[in-house]
Amino acid sequence: MALQLAPRSAPARAEEMLQTLRFRICREDPETSIMLHEGKLAQEFGVSRTPIRQVLQRLAFEHLLETRSGIGTVVSPLQPAERRLHFAMLADVLRLCRRCAAPKLDVPARVLAGTIAGLARSPGPDPEGSYFEIRTQMLELASGLIRDPIASEAHAAMHWRVIRWRMQAVRNDAAAAFAGLESTIALLERAATPGDVLDCLAAEAPLD
Repeated sequence: MALQLAPRSAPARAEEMLQTLRFRICREDPETSIMLHEGKLAQEFGVSRTPIRQVLQRLAFEHLLETRSGIGTVVSPLQPAERRLHFAMLADVLRLCRRCAAPKLDVPARVLAGTIAGLARSPGPDPEGSYFEIRTQMLELASGLIRDPIASEAHAAMHWRVIRWRMQAVRNDAAAAFAGLESTIALLERAATPGDVLDCLAAEAPLD
């Protein structure tokens, strides 16, 4: 008798949809305004509009989407003239968050740091997907070390904005984008405290 696989839980399905849409948004040209339709997304993912609406609300909370009166839900555009400012603001917030960082690196944080390093060294056949996963896990690592929820949310929104800029680099030259990770990964592996991790991510060079 064939084994019946258990259906994915609602939270797991929602997280899958959330991450899929984050990837799509981050791959697009940051200057382009793209509309997202609840009905089309519900049909694509095979779910009702309610979970799609919840996912879109989360993406709006992360400032990846915005709702425009009379138009609908669109991807938040970014201005090239503000790109370096966005990198500087993220660095400043990461350094500021040292004040409310966890007291020590626990086992899950160390495991996540090791996973990031491993993926950076062996990205696999899909460089864009691997790079996005690395950047997502870096955000997750930092967020998990910031104990103040308001500071953590502010950090995450700024981090997603910078991830969108960095995804353009991997689209243009994947090899160069991964090479640019080497110094950050080396520092990350030597990090002994949460403050070291936040400093490591804050010290990353911005895109030219």
